[in-house]
Amino acid sequence: MNAITLNTDRKFSATVVPNLFIDRFMPSANGAYVKVYLYLLRCLSGSTLPFSLSTAADALDESEKDIVRALSYWEKNNVVSLAMEADDLTGITLLDLAVDTREALISQPKGNTIIALEPYRQEKPVETAQDSYYKCPVYTEEELEQIRTTNDFSMVLNAIEMYLARILTPQDINLAAFLFDRLQFSSDLILYLYEYCIGKNKKRCEYIEKVAISWHQEGIDTVEKAQEYNLLYDTCFHAANKAFSLSRMPVGPEREYIRRWSAWKMSAELIEEACTRTILNINKPDFKYADRILESWHKAGASTMAEVKALDAAHALLHPRQTEQGVRQTAPVTKSAGSYNSYPQRQYSSQELSDLEDMLLKKG
Repeated sequence: MNAITLNTDRKFSATVVPNLFIDRFMPSANGAYVKVYLYLLRCLSGSTLPFSLSTAADALDESEKDIVRALSYWEKNNVVSLAMEADDLTGITLLDLAVDTREALISQPKGNTIIALEPYRQEKPVETAQDSYYKCPVYTEEELEQIRTTNDFSMVLNAIEMYLARILTPQDINLAAFLFDRLQFSSDLILYLYEYCIGKNKKRCEYIEKVAISWHQEGIDTVEKAQEYNLLYDTCFHAANKAFSLSRMPVGPEREYIRRWSAWKMSAELIEEACTRTILNINKPDFKYADRILESWHKAGASTMAEVKALDAAHALLHPRQTEQGVRQTAPVTKSAGSYNSYPQRQYSSQELSDLEDMLLKKG
């Protein structure tokens, strides 16, 4: 077979991966561990990319525990050195792989250092009853056999195998048992769960398990409820992502805000409007600020743009010299040399004000 030559005419910044890492360390390492090491290299490639356990977890679609586990693995293999203060991780140093490992241990690192912006305390958390309930157990053969006799377990496993397009691992089988046994999911709901996750190109057991647990916590026990929940959540997420121009998955508290908006059944139009008003008022994306706007609309019972405009008009009537914080202005702003303020003036006809008043009265 002829050799294949790779070429490119692209100009791009690059992250250099040591050949020694590829030759010696990568073949025997877990794929998730390799991702973490590559991410560390990326953070040190001369960019301003920040590093912390939380940002790494979000960027790599892993948990913080997974990041810590990967760092511990590379430390044991003398690829990195971790700086600890008490139980806090305070620094990460990438070691020179060409240096003999014994020498590296004696002389201590002279490589590039990444400071963890968010210290991670490696103490064993207190496990709550809820944590224990949602912790997937390791099922014995006898327990798996019992689940097979009381559910469509074999049929579901066959379907999951087709969805994943590979032979099931013990972890896959154990997760399916957990969905049947602990979460009490029906066969249809389990199959929809895999359809949904694989449709998002997420096939890892950890991701599917997290989605399943979130559904259970939301009281989702039918395919119809799951479809409605996913539609609302995805609608809210895409609306916020579009308005804020994030082009990334939401992180931490941002997810909680999106869940709130989906619970309020906020339309994509209202979410985009709230996010746009946020940008206009504080000149940056801020989920918390947008949440305050949406919460005010939710409490007022506004669910359409017409009702939001009615609220704006009512506020303008009550406070003619002020502008509600977070409301996008549609009237032009005019300034004069001697003016002492520049409040935008709204222009409404008598009929428009009458119609808005009627809408508010009917809403009340």
